[in-house]
Amino acid sequence: MAAPARRPRRLVGLTAAVAGVAAAATAVVVLAGVGGKPAYAVGKGSDGGVTVRIHAFTDPDGLERDLAAAGVPAAVDYLPEGQTCKAPRGRHADAGGAFATGIRKDGDGIAFTIEKGQVPKGSTLVLTVSKSAQGDAAPPAATSLEIVEGQVAPCEPTSLPLPPPDQGRPGDQQDEGPSTNSRTDPDNGPTLTTTHP
Repeated sequence: MAAPARRPRRLVGLTAAVAGVAAAATAVVVLAGVGGKPAYAVGKGSDGGVTVRIHAFTDPDGLERDLAAAGVPAAVDYLPEGQTCKAPRGRHADAGGAFATGIRKDGDGIAFTIEKGQVPKGSTLVLTVSKSAQGDAAPPAATSLEIVEGQVAPCEPTSLPLPPPDQGRPGDQQDEGPSTNSRTDPDNGPTLTTTHP
């Protein structure tokens, strides 16, 4: 498969990658991020699942490379607060029903696991992050995770939609971590969007 065209508004990483082994059959890749903390870690378990932890939103290209090395083709975009990529990015792949992967809060960052076979051959995991105005190491304002079949369109930045009225304003909520909305659209397939208060 030909490498996708470079997407606009990519943010440059800070340092070189360091590879290591966390446990038997689990390879972990980390990249130094902000304040000495790792920017991200990618681990592959003996069951074929891939776990991702992101603590600094600074190197989408490096995360793409390390996910590909773990067997998960990915397109990763980090955008300023209030922006996301214009949808659709492509045709959503059939993930066998609802997209079950959940993005969870992990310290100041996020974490998620991709089970073996969840990104079918010829498909790409697409992660879009709307960063916090407080900086690269702060919890993101919003994230979106989807699986696209075939070519992934370049990220065209657009305004992030406002949350539904029943969710209230961010200041009205306790900081209990991200709220997750998972749905399967008949036309576009499975998408998971997480909005962080």
